[in-house]
Amino acid sequence: MIPNAQPQSNRHIKFAVLFTALAGLYFLWLVACWPGVLGQDSLAIMLEVETQREFQAGKPAFWYLYTLYLYGPWRLVEIPIIFQLLVCSLVCARILSWMLERKLWKSFAYCLFFVALAPSVVYYSSSLYSDGIYAIALAGLLFEVWRCSHNRRLDGMACTILVITLPFAIFSRPNGILNVIALLYLAWILPKKWRLLIALIALPWCLLALYGHVSYKYRAPIGSVLPLALYETVGFLEKRPMGLWERNEPRVTERTIEALTSSGKSLEHISNFYDHYYWDPLIFFSRGPALLDLSKTAKKIIVREFITYNLWHNFPAFAASRVNIFLYSAFADGGIPGPLNSKNILPKTQAASIFKAYSLPTDSILQDWFEFSVKYRVVLWTPWLGLVLIVVCCARTIQHRQAHGAVVASIYAMQLAAVFVFSIAGEYRYLLAFFTAPLVLLPVLSHLQSPQDV
Repeated sequence: MIPNAQPQSNRHIKFAVLFTALAGLYFLWLVACWPGVLGQDSLAIMLEVETQREFQAGKPAFWYLYTLYLYGPWRLVEIPIIFQLLVCSLVCARILSWMLERKLWKSFAYCLFFVALAPSVVYYSSSLYSDGIYAIALAGLLFEVWRCSHNRRLDGMACTILVITLPFAIFSRPNGILNVIALLYLAWILPKKWRLLIALIALPWCLLALYGHVSYKYRAPIGSVLPLALYETVGFLEKRPMGLWERNEPRVTERTIEALTSSGKSLEHISNFYDHYYWDPLIFFSRGPALLDLSKTAKKIIVREFITYNLWHNFPAFAASRVNIFLYSAFADGGIPGPLNSKNILPKTQAASIFKAYSLPTDSILQDWFEFSVKYRVVLWTPWLGLVLIVVCCARTIQHRQAHGAVVASIYAMQLAAVFVFSIAGEYRYLLAFFTAPLVLLPVLSHLQSPQDV
């Protein structure tokens, strides 16, 4: 018993040291931007809780419930943010300690300093946005799915990580539903007794998500196709001085134009609020066309005409728009609220949180560290390595006929395709999950090179 007990003890020590170190560093950053990073989406979800949903943020029901239960009772925004940082510390420490056990020194060093402690990850993990916790939770979920698929069993740590990460990885963002494929694969590959345990882990969260979806419906749900159709259709109508469109058929159908202008706003007025990087002016600006206020009939017409005619007659423009927004996001050129922006957000809410209630000597150092990273974000924030690893991992796992790794890589590939096709705002946070992908994909690739127990 003694020879086996020592490695187990060492494993726990490594995990505990990493968890404590990460949590401590995250806490120092939280103090530096106390009570956390807040932006417009943070304000929206806080107002939805405070007004008993009279104001609606349009976020997934689980994210509303998360904010309701952790922010609502005390009106302290730091409580949900501290919880997020603890989850991120747990997931990162778990994967990093696994790397140490297998002496993956290069992967460990990269994932520690350039993922777990990367400014973008620390920043979004300490903000009341679902994107940071989603990116880390997805990595934790997929890592355990990959590992348990190989081992054909669940263990205590895997169950703990799955219980904690599952709701954030699947229900905190609309595209998270794709990630359920990984969980279904795990249930399919494991023996029956482990399937029952997976059901026991997943069922309560699924019931909670279902309850939220049924009980907290939005007056005007946005969806995924409608925003894309609205945004791109207006883009198709943009004036082109070269006048290259000299065909008999119209650029967009007459029914589309009638639907767009059905609220009384002229095409010129609508086009004046078209932005190459954001759909927000078309929707949220007070003097804008507010296209989401169109009637249900008009919206259906716009979507139907977009799918059947407008998209295919303007496909080069559509493809260019997709690349444009994706690159704008990847280079972190979108709206990134300052780490001290909570001083502007808190007065607009009923929050009891106090801006900069605490301070430490490390505050200025960490704020300078963040500003330095933003200045050089083209190098420090871009998710290129994660994107390359997705392609390489998909190719190599298929080549080696390694189904477990292929499932994990394919999830990331599907998410990448979904973000590329449907994104209508140049927000870096939508790509954060690909920045954190090396936490999972480096172990998958290392196992292909030197197979061992995982």
